[in-house]
Amino acid sequence: MSDINTLLDDTNNTSVTYYDESMDTPKAYMGEGEYPAHITKVETAERMVKGQYKAKIYNCTVTLAPETATRKYICPTADGKTVETNGTDFVGRTIRSQGVFQFLHPAPTDTFDANPGGNKNYLNFCAAIGVECPIKEVEIDGEKKKVKELPNLTEDAILGKPILATIKKGKPWTGKDGKTRNPLEVKWFTEWKDGKPIAVDLVGKDDEDIPF
Repeated sequence: MSDINTLLDDTNNTSVTYYDESMDTPKAYMGEGEYPAHITKVETAERMVKGQYKAKIYNCTVTLAPETATRKYICPTADGKTVETNGTDFVGRTIRSQGVFQFLHPAPTDTFDANPGGNKNYLNFCAAIGVECPIKEVEIDGEKKKVKELPNLTEDAILGKPILATIKKGKPWTGKDGKTRNPLEVKWFTEWKDGKPIAVDLVGKDDEDIPF
């Protein structure tokens, strides 16, 4: 039996072409999952929350690490199906995170309220990048309590840190062209125990130009 190359050679003088479904590998788009990555950009801003609390919000951008290539993911295809593939094509891709809120403690002259119970995600973020939060005994409303003391993270403490990024679809939004988009974003971070920090130099560089 002739293989496909021989068959095509035999029909070079005709206008006939062929489609072989078994040789059609559909393009796989990046799917949801846990990806090894490094934090390569961080932006912060302070905002009032619900008109009652004040938070410092950390918006990070991660770059997917070479180790992504060794992992398997279930990814959507252009024809609406899904396929299992490795992460080779996703290495080096940059993904923004949703904001990590650090609820601030008010000074005596501040008018906003404290919200220490809202800092769980910030505590987990600190743990993911290897920053310890010591237990301290404090007095709150006349009662002594043991609490985790949270650091004020600097850019230097965050950039280049290895993490495992849980990536899922964010909230859909509609662009000026009227099309609805539902981009992937980092929902939360966990510790990448085998990951190694990298050096990050952001001066004069765009996200896609950040070196490993």
